[in-house]
Amino acid sequence: MTPRDPTPPTGTDAVTDAPVGTSAEVLQAGQDSPAPVTPEHDALYTAQLERYAAEFGTLYLKYRQQTAELETATRAVVHAFVVALGAHDPYTRRHTQRVQTSALTLAHTLGWDSTKLEDVRLGALLHDIGKTSVSDTILRKPGRLTDAEFQSITQHPVIGAHMIAGFPALTIARPFVLHHHERWDGRGYPDRLAGTDIPVQGRLLAVVDAVDAMLTDRPYRQALSVNQVTQELLRGRDHQFDPDMIEAFLDSGALDLYRPDTTDGSSHD
Repeated sequence: MTPRDPTPPTGTDAVTDAPVGTSAEVLQAGQDSPAPVTPEHDALYTAQLERYAAEFGTLYLKYRQQTAELETATRAVVHAFVVALGAHDPYTRRHTQRVQTSALTLAHTLGWDSTKLEDVRLGALLHDIGKTSVSDTILRKPGRLTDAEFQSITQHPVIGAHMIAGFPALTIARPFVLHHHERWDGRGYPDRLAGTDIPVQGRLLAVVDAVDAMLTDRPYRQALSVNQVTQELLRGRDHQFDPDMIEAFLDSGALDLYRPDTTDGSSHD
């Protein structure tokens, strides 16, 4: 057998050894006429589309089922969190209910849409969930907290944020949980954020959370009156609270929730 000549023969393709024609000949050879559309072709195409539609429908139903199951599981988790918190500290459970109502009233006044209102509903419900990790002797202590006890209290926003971190459907609650103790002047916790660096959810909840704390009896003091709280809010704007939130809160009528017979705390005009 003689060795193959590495040089392609003249007039042939170097790879296939097929004869190389002119460009016009190659183009003409590749321009086959399209196959005629027949009823059989139409039927095959229609059947294929129907099969795709059926497969898509099946996938969509599975997605809906999985979404519904996830929502049910998430609601169960939220309920378990709230029950655990109520068992740990009955005051905090009642406080949470009032804060949720007040926060929704403020959010309505701010013009938040229905989606954001649902975020408020969930965020307010979960905002103190981290207190399940705080000793009830600290939560119910009648006197002044020690520095160590206060530090324990200040960890509840971080702990609460960690508790809900594993549930994607609860992500929307995180700014409420983590930042409702930040202060406008940057002296809050846990991140010492200031001004508009504080997420708006935290700024909203900071106001209604503080109001409820001031307007209800605590082991270490009696509730303030509505008039006293109003003065505290006016003094605290630009320092503790977002001034725009204070204005909206006072316009919202949320303080009416604390008039006699509207709260289980001891509130006074």
